[in-house]
Amino acid sequence: MTKKFNELGLPDTALRAVERLGYESPTPVQEQAIPAILTGRDVIAAAKTGTGKTAAFCLPTITSLPFKRKGRGPMMLILTPTRELAMQITAELRDLAVFMSGIRVVCLYGGAPIGKQIDALKKKPQIVV
Repeated sequence: MTKKFNELGLPDTALRAVERLGYESPTPVQEQAIPAILTGRDVIAAAKTGTGKTAAFCLPTITSLPFKRKGRGPMMLILTPTRELAMQITAELRDLAVFMSGIRVVCLYGGAPIGKQIDALKKKPQIVV
């Protein structure tokens, strides 16, 4: 039996973002990963493209880390094999964090002006992709 997002232990800010994005029910990887991550367990998951892995890992993480502490700098680092995936994950993170104040995300990758990327890091984002 498939659960609903509101049964996974996510806070209201995350549930509002999920609803805004039009997600109705969690995918199997989300249903299994989100509660485990929220309880502090390490999770390794493999699933096909388009199954919601980014949300499965990012939703519980961005709702449980103390991002409201300003000036601390990066608290979450996401490494990806391609620039395109880094940009995709950054966009999704911003959509997922839309109702969570104070979370800044920066995307760094080769082939872009280094000065702008250094400036972005100086602003002490909480999440670096």
